[in-house]
Amino acid sequence: MKPVQLVYHRGDSLNAPENTFASAESAIVAGADYIEFDVRQSADEVLYVIHDATVDRTTDGTGAIAEMTSAEIDRLDAGSWFNPAFAGEPVPRLEDFLRRLKGRVKIYCEIKQADAGRVVDMLDGFAFGNDVFVSSFSADIRDDLRRIAPDIRRNVQLHIAGSLEQAIHHEQAHIFEFLEENVTRDAIHEAKARGLETMIFIDTPNAELFAKLVEWQIDYVNLDYAALFRAVQQEVMLRLDGAAQTI
Repeated sequence: MKPVQLVYHRGDSLNAPENTFASAESAIVAGADYIEFDVRQSADEVLYVIHDATVDRTTDGTGAIAEMTSAEIDRLDAGSWFNPAFAGEPVPRLEDFLRRLKGRVKIYCEIKQADAGRVVDMLDGFAFGNDVFVSSFSADIRDDLRRIAPDIRRNVQLHIAGSLEQAIHHEQAHIFEFLEENVTRDAIHEAKARGLETMIFIDTPNAELFAKLVEWQIDYVNLDYAALFRAVQQEVMLRLDGAAQTI
């Protein structure tokens, strides 16, 4: 069986503050295949790695990213909210983040609010090639990505596309993503038969579903509980390998 590739959601966000250098480093040490992160743009058009529209939840500051200058954002502490041991952790600039990850791990870049062309140019500048795929919940950004970067691998979620047909013909996706509530074996197999890779986002420690996903041969899992998934995957693969050898 082919192992499912582990996409660490916002880095190793259970053990370090999400979307930071610390969470990325922890994910790499833990053996991540991919690191997922989010991109937003400051008022002076600097690209940052951060999930929320505001800095309130994950830093010691307040305000909307889109209304703050890079000088203001660079002064923020993005670690203390998680644990005092991470005090002084910055909100990463995308350029610095990509430089840190290049050659060490593959990446999944979700564009929340930013100029898609500038993000693509930066990805191209670091020559990630096939070691990156991109996504966005914004229809406008997805349109821009299809237009300006037709060769970059693009992911779309079932609940965003509406159907597999839409994902293929309108979104022109390469990766089709499910959620815990809409994933089925048949849906995974149909998407793969149509030439798409498959992924699920799951933020709960659902060991029973993890085992099914390994058996169903989903390609990627974008998740928080990566250590649990890895343990479940090893157990399932050993069991199925043992069963095959007795036949």
